[in-house]
Amino acid sequence: MGLVVIRLPAANSAQSNLLPDLTPLLDVIFIVLVFFLLTAQTPLLELPVQLPQSREALPSASAGSAERVQIQLSAEGRWRFNGTPQADFSALRTELNAAFAADNAAVLDLALDRQAPLSAFLDLMALLQQQGIQDSRILLEATHETP
Repeated sequence: MGLVVIRLPAANSAQSNLLPDLTPLLDVIFIVLVFFLLTAQTPLLELPVQLPQSREALPSASAGSAERVQIQLSAEGRWRFNGTPQADFSALRTELNAAFAADNAAVLDLALDRQAPLSAFLDLMALLQQQGIQDSRILLEATHETP
């Protein structure tokens, strides 16, 4: 077998002058592409929230005759229901069912420690959704747990 060599025509031949230079065209295409990417409108993700029209329309924390129920979760993962320590999550579920069976208009306050386990919080949210409890508030101020 012999070595095959491909010969290219010389750069100054008449045939190379007939091919257009595409470099300026590619530059323009890239500039236009960058322009379109920077000016493209992406759809915004929105969450509909109903805000009150004035301060007077805000419900007060003590308004209404509904009983206020408080669930606390400590950093160690211990539950308290209205200040009473609970043995575990199933005991909390029983207390919560009893409280909302007696008073359907009860309002639920959630006092969660910042270091509380996320899995316990997610279990509580699943329980609230399962029970159909929609009026719940997460307390933003620190609550002091009594031992």
